[in-house]
Amino acid sequence: MTMKKTDLYKNLALVTAQRMKNAAKTPKLTAADKAKTKKELASANPLLASLMGKTKAK
Repeated sequence: MTMKKTDLYKNLALVTAQRMKNAAKTPKLTAADKAKTKKELASANPLLASLMGKTKAK
């Protein structure tokens, strides 16, 4: 007996849900971490710094 298309989709959905459940969870960034990350990015990239208004006028 062959599997129906709905059974195949149901099995795929269950496998996907199980993988998502078992995946390693990444820690969420706090507001302070986000600000720190933005400052690090701006200091490393002058174009980004200019867009953020963090450049020093010469």
